Formats: sequence, C-alpha cells, structure tokens
Amino acid sequence: MSDLPPVLHAIAWPGEPCGAPRSMEESLAALRSVGVDARAWLATGRRVSESPMAARIRARGVPVHERTADTLFAPASVLDLGRTLRGMGRGSILHTHGERALLWGRVAARLAGVKHVHTNHGFIENDGSDRRRVSAARRLLRGVDAVIAVHPSAAVELPGAVLVPNCLDSERFVSSAPERNAARSRLALVANDRCYLFLGRLSHEKGADLLGLVQKELQERSAAAVLCVAGSGPLAFGVDAMADVRLLGSRDDSAALLRAADVVLMPSRREGLPMVGLEAAAVGTPVVGFAVGGLADSGLAIPVPPEDVTALVETALRVVRTPQLRARVSQRARDVLASDGDPLRHATQLSDLYRAL
Repeated sequence: MSDLPPVLHAIAWPGEPCGAPRSMEESLAALRSVGVDARAWLATGRRVSESPMAARIRARGVPVHERTADTLFAPASVLDLGRTLRGMGRGSILHTHGERALLWGRVAARLAGVKHVHTNHGFIENDGSDRRRVSAARRLLRGVDAVIAVHPSAAVELPGAVLVPNCLDSERFVSSAPERNAARSRLALVANDRCYLFLGRLSHEKGADLLGLVQKELQERSAAAVLCVAGSGPLAFGVDAMADVRLLGSRDDSAALLRAADVVLMPSRREGLPMVGLEAAAVGTPVVGFAVGGLADSGLAIPVPPEDVTALVETALRVVRTPQLRARVSQRARDVLASDGDPLRHATQLSDLYRAL
C-alpha cells in the first residue's frame, strides 16, 4: 500500500459521458493500481436516474459516493462533501474537477481541514456570462493548495500550475472494443461506407454548430461518407434537425464507436488534452481537429486551422483515402499515448504532488 493518505476525487456535472469524468476515472484507477486509497465523489443532475460514470468507476475497483444536484450553489452538496472528507480523516486530500466541484470543494476542504488540489481541464468562455464565471473560478483557484493543468494551454493565466497530462489504460480500453466489423454492424454501416465520427459534447466549444457545414462538405466530396454524431448537450436540438446524419445520441461505448470509425473529427474551439484523442490512439483511429489546445501540438491529431471546415474535411478525406498516411498518423498517436498517457507515469506524478502538499 502507498504511504499517502486517502484521496477523494470530486466532480459535479450533468451526468452524460464527457471528458472530465473520464479523465477522473482513469486517474482514480491509476492511483489505486499503485496502492493509493483513491475514492470518488460524484454529483450528477437529477434528471439522470443512474450515472453510467458511477458504474464505470466502480468497475475499476474505486469506492464511489453519489448524490444529485443541479444548481451552482448547493449547500447540501457542500455539507455532504465535507462529511465525506471528515469520514476519511483529517490528513486526507480533496482533488476536484470542474468549476462547481471547485467552488464546493473550497468550502468543504476548509470545513474538513484537508488539503485541496484542483485539475483545470480548460475554461469555456463563449460570452460575457461565461467570462464572468471563469473570472470567478480563477479567483477561487488562488485559494487551493495545488493546481493541475492537463496541457500547457490549460495552464494559461494559472501561475504555478503543475502539468500532469491525462492518462489512459489503453490495454483495458482496447479490450472493451468489439472487432471492427461487429462495431460497424452495430451502426448499420455497410462495406463501402466511410464513417466520419464526431464524439463529444454537443456544444459551441466543441464545434457542434459547425457539423451542418461539415456534413455539406462531406456530401459534396464523397458519396461514401457517413457522418456519425455521438453526444448530447445544449446544441443537440440543432444537430437532431440535420439531414442525412447518423445520430447516435449520448453513448457510453466510445471504444466501439472509435473502432467502427474511419476517422474522428474534432472541430473544437477549446481543448485541453482530450480523452477522445487518447482513446482514438488506443484503437488506432486517426483524428483530425482544429489546432487548439492539445489538438495543436500533442501528436494525437492532424491539426488544421481553427474554424476552417473545408480544411478539416479535406484532410479527413485524405487520411481515409491514403492508407500510408493513416498508418503513420495512427502510429504517432500511439507513441504519444504510450509515453505521455501512461497510467503509471500519471500516478507517480500525482503521488509526488500529493506528498509535496
């Protein structure tokens, strides 16, 4: 067993599968693999009857405490988080993900008398309201004991942030993926179809509003192209109205989707180090994305100029039609995953940070 005290990772989000809770899941599993008593505290929206993430995390051998909360200011959730921490002992550590958990964690950590670490997966600033929220979150970060950034782009304006990239147990992830033909059959893809997959939150920062343009360009350039869209979010209604798109909804089988795809499209406007990129690397599916955050320089994707849908589609088509390019891109991403995304390296970096508090 590790010499570290118990560590509680906490997150509050609507409940659908997305990057931050997936990142937390992999961190928890990596920590437990080296003997750390790592646990999870999840607050999901009331409309989610059963969070698939809770089941996933439990399946990794991690104790999970769940509750529901839909509001930003949730005193009951703060008190519950504080009680959970006190039950773990005064020397325990709180590690939060996301802005709501950051806010609640600041209070709960003080109530419990424990150290507080926060991972910044990246801020979303689409309008004035977002900018005010992010400004408040930055002020809150000044009071935590350590701040983690998953990519240098996520460390902007975060003095003293420690870089700890996301990780992925690639062997476990790949083993959960069906054989490619079976995965494609589940999506009703026939032999000549070429699957262009969007997998993520249907939101402005992920570029979901650009999917109509993506579909138009694909149809103009390739009769075999099938745009598959998996996810949920605030722009779901607009995506649902699109014609000739394979709508998959909110899914928790990303390994199967990625195995079925010929290429992953990421027209994101903001990214840290995307879990979808790591997962695509694990199954050998190339990624083409706008040159933002970790999509720009991590080696997990072929970057194209931001907002340039034509370049995104043309590059994706070239990858699908050129086996040598596809193989080269996929191997480079696998190499990045094997080094920067290694779970043991991740667990060691986190453990060293916890010891230094």
